[in-house]
Amino acid sequence: MKKSLGKRVLKWTLWSLLALVVLILVGVTIVIHFIFTPAKLTPLVEKTAKEYLNAEVHFGNIELTFFSTFPDFGIQLDDASVISGTFRDSTANSEPTMQDSLMNIKSCLLTINPIAYLTKNRIVVKDFVLEQPEIYAYVDSAGVPNWDILRIAADTTTVDTTMADTTTFDSGIRLRNVRIRNGRLVFDDRNTRLYTRLTGINLGVDGYLGKRRSRLKLDFSTENVLFWQEGQLLVNRLAFGIETGMKINRDSLLYTLEKAVVDVNGIRFGAGGTLRGDTVNHTLLVNLKYGIHIPTLKTLLDLVPDTILHKTENVEVRGDVLCQGEIKGIYGQQNIPLLTSEFRIKDGFIAYPGMPSKIDTLNVDLFALIDLQKEQESYVNLRNFCMKGGGIDIDMAGDAERLLTAPTLKAEVKALVNFEELTKIFPLADGITCRGTLNTSLKTDVLVEDVRNADYGKLRIGGWCQMKDVNIFIPKDSIVMNVKSAGLVFAANRKNTKSVQGTDLLNGVVGYSGLDIHVRNKVRLLMDTTYLALRTSPLKDTSVVASMGANLHLGRMVFIVRDTLLVGLKQANAKASLLPSKRNKKVPQINAELQVDSLRLRAMGNRLNFAKAEVQVEAVRSKRNTKIWLPTGYVDFTGLRAYTPYFPVRMRMPGTRLRFDRNEIQLDSAVLHLGRSDLRLTGNVTNLAKSFFKKEELKAQLLVTSDRIDCNQLMRAMERGTAYMEKVKAGFRDTISTELDDMDEVPVVSDTTALEGSNCLFVVPPGIDFTFQTDIKKVLFGKLQMDSIHGEVVMRNQCIQLSDLELRSSAANMSTPALYRATDTTKAYAGFALQMHDIRIDSLVGLIPSLDTLFPMLRSFEGLVDFHIAADSWLDSAMNIDLPTLRAAAYLDGRDLVLMDGETFAEISKMLMFKNKKRNMIDSISVDLMVKDGTIEIFPFLVEIDRYKAAVGGQHNIDMTFKYHISILKSPLPFRAGVDISGNLDKMKFRITKAKYKDLFIPSRKAKVDSTQLNLRQRMRTILKEGKDLTIIAIGKMVAKAIEVSNELEKDGIEAEVINARFLKPLDEKNILKSIQKTQKIITIEDGSINGGLYTSIAELVVGLKNIDLRGFAYDDKFVQHGTVEEIENENKLNVKNIVEEIKNAER
Repeated sequence: MKKSLGKRVLKWTLWSLLALVVLILVGVTIVIHFIFTPAKLTPLVEKTAKEYLNAEVHFGNIELTFFSTFPDFGIQLDDASVISGTFRDSTANSEPTMQDSLMNIKSCLLTINPIAYLTKNRIVVKDFVLEQPEIYAYVDSAGVPNWDILRIAADTTTVDTTMADTTTFDSGIRLRNVRIRNGRLVFDDRNTRLYTRLTGINLGVDGYLGKRRSRLKLDFSTENVLFWQEGQLLVNRLAFGIETGMKINRDSLLYTLEKAVVDVNGIRFGAGGTLRGDTVNHTLLVNLKYGIHIPTLKTLLDLVPDTILHKTENVEVRGDVLCQGEIKGIYGQQNIPLLTSEFRIKDGFIAYPGMPSKIDTLNVDLFALIDLQKEQESYVNLRNFCMKGGGIDIDMAGDAERLLTAPTLKAEVKALVNFEELTKIFPLADGITCRGTLNTSLKTDVLVEDVRNADYGKLRIGGWCQMKDVNIFIPKDSIVMNVKSAGLVFAANRKNTKSVQGTDLLNGVVGYSGLDIHVRNKVRLLMDTTYLALRTSPLKDTSVVASMGANLHLGRMVFIVRDTLLVGLKQANAKASLLPSKRNKKVPQINAELQVDSLRLRAMGNRLNFAKAEVQVEAVRSKRNTKIWLPTGYVDFTGLRAYTPYFPVRMRMPGTRLRFDRNEIQLDSAVLHLGRSDLRLTGNVTNLAKSFFKKEELKAQLLVTSDRIDCNQLMRAMERGTAYMEKVKAGFRDTISTELDDMDEVPVVSDTTALEGSNCLFVVPPGIDFTFQTDIKKVLFGKLQMDSIHGEVVMRNQCIQLSDLELRSSAANMSTPALYRATDTTKAYAGFALQMHDIRIDSLVGLIPSLDTLFPMLRSFEGLVDFHIAADSWLDSAMNIDLPTLRAAAYLDGRDLVLMDGETFAEISKMLMFKNKKRNMIDSISVDLMVKDGTIEIFPFLVEIDRYKAAVGGQHNIDMTFKYHISILKSPLPFRAGVDISGNLDKMKFRITKAKYKDLFIPSRKAKVDSTQLNLRQRMRTILKEGKDLTIIAIGKMVAKAIEVSNELEKDGIEAEVINARFLKPLDEKNILKSIQKTQKIITIEDGSINGGLYTSIAELVVGLKNIDLRGFAYDDKFVQHGTVEEIENENKLNVKNIVEEIKNAER
């Protein structure tokens, strides 16, 4: 009874004590909760932290928890940040930099179990959770870290051992829920030039922390790891995780990893080992081993994430796998441990269900050593990689040396690929099929830095590649390609002990045979054996230019674009070489040669064939300008035949050689056949470079000889070509026929002897200055045949000039200067001065049909005449004469002319009582005429027939109306009389008047004709006379003087361009401005007043132009003294000598 009572009393006592303790704890908690509120606690903690830390510490909220974490006691921190003061001047009010921001924490919760501490003297951390912590650990270039923020007071040199004893816990600390969620860590070490960034950090720790020994379970992961060293990105986009147990021995500072599982980008492997700390040197000795225990290759494939490789239960996989490595060495501020890794696959086999092919053999042997400390070279050694199956047979071995200093790749690869089997595993898009085999071998010794710097000449690569029976079909574009065989052999920087450098630059050969390509049944390419060989010769002297050479061979080829283009080639060979020049071994020289055998080309209606062609070129670099090359060489071809519908005659060149250099092309008897015409060209074409690159004139001096020129056929060809051009402009599209290939079958213009149809202007191309010396045996023009044509033809300033061209025909001997100028297709200028002696009248009218207008009765006579004519006119687009602009002067002199109409003569002789009524002949006739302003003026001429002498003169208009006067000077009648005849041929009016012409009158206007011819020659010289230093503009009779001035100036090296202004209004502004813009210096010469004349007109024209120098020579605007023309010109300094002297003085 007493025992039970005692027990009850003890029980109630204990419960009372426990209740008292709980009440006390609750009371204390309530007091703490209401006294240490967040508003009071937060600044208190910040103040205390500032006293002990060289940093700015801020908290959004600090709260002590008990009720929310009952029965545990805890503390809650929100929005905490620590800004380091290590690198900041405490006296300055500077803003914190990125390097000062040490830590930011969104929230932190820490709870402990007070009951365990009170009852068992054990600290149990129930929760320690950090949400989104961000840490920026920075070390400056001097090695000072930004986390060194603890303040150490000067007088705290000793530690109270009693106090220390009271704060130790022999039972240790139990960690149950230590977590870091979504953290971020940056380690920026400017001292060792290391930079590491970890994002998406998650950490879980459970275990026990004892005074001397601890045991922890660690679960760590990060979504991305980035690692730079010395400016090079070594790691990026690396997802990393580790689950491990850890033992810690504080006495020996030994940390042991147990059963660590590491996850790298979804691939998991194990690791284990030790880490030992060194408090003296502040380093860590690392000795870790890692590896994957993989019983079979299937186990390895299971480790690959599904996002990378889709796995199935029915896959058949065999093979042994070994993956292991080691991290060993010292880690510290100046040290990084060494990393080694080894990976092997032996006798691998993979077969997926439903796949047409499988991997029969897979062997891999790889070893890597990475030393970030760079005490030894890092490398990766691929001892062997072998894979067979699925249409692929690959053997590869190699090394990646000096990975962290000067990465170099050395490898040897051999492969055999079956395209048909490969495309079964990896089908091509859009139904594309591929068949054939590829066999290749490759060796490399490449410095990665050379690739980065695009210094490909230093790459050491060599090998060969061969394809056989390749067929590619692309149904979407209807493309078919067949290659019977193709190959490539090459070697770059191959060793050569004979050269000073010990290597060759590049040698190689690439080629194919049996190429056949179809594209939509519209394009077809067939090529036989074709190859390109490239070689370099070893150098014996390193100061000279390296030698290189290449050979290209094209076999038989046919290229067809349906209805448009056909190219056929029997074969072609090309050679090119780069070598030191003969005059200077340091200057490069290029030699090239091309030989073509039997080429056929058809494009639309155009055709070109030749039997053989050869081109040789030699080029050296200029001494003055290294960007300019100076080529020389020749072009030689035989059997050239051509045809174009734009000029439909057959063109042939049986054999020709053209020599050339940078500025000149030389022709030596180049023979050209145009239909029934032939030409031989000898001479040179110069100023090539400046004409192409500086837009200067292309010049030529050529001798043109010919046995025959058929102008009828050539002009008909031009007419047909113009018509064809208009058809093309209207949308006509010519086609080709692959069946018809005989050049003799093409349609050409007939060799007609009559000219029909409309003509069109021929525009002389600008930018040329050609001079032709002609020696032509025969020319057919209409029904006229001309022989032995000699003279000079000049093409310049868009003009054609004939200088004293002499020719002989069956009708007469002729000589003429002529001028033709056309700058566009709308109009042209033409002028000529023709002299013909003893020409038959019918031949004369046939040669110049317009004489019917000038001499209406000329066709009524027959006999021989002398005919001289000078004329110029503007022509319209159809080459018709613009009659208002026609100016001409002519004279015709004939004797013993027969009137062809006998009946008419009999009537006339009977009426006029001729003595000899049967002698149908005019004793003599001499006619002079001029054409101006649409009117033909016939000067009085004598006609003597039988007993009559008459003088005839008058005017004949272009509209065929006329007005003549006939003075009867001698007749059977005892008096003189005159007859006026007017009207036209259909209706004539006669009126008897007095005789206007006297018996002693001997009409002669030959001086007028000669003067007109002289003016024409001067006009030719005016238009063709060009210069670059000075522009001389003259008018009227001063044009001849201007030409004399130009000739005198040319003796002193001053090139003057002479322009005949012709009219003051309107001025030829286009040509005048073109010349002025070229020379920018103008001289005007006129025989009028300086004011209101040519000088004034030119001054008004150039108003607004800059840097123009204008000077005029004319009469002063004052009263002129009487005297001879010469005296007046000398007085006003208008003679040639004075003008030349003043121009030369101004030039000086």
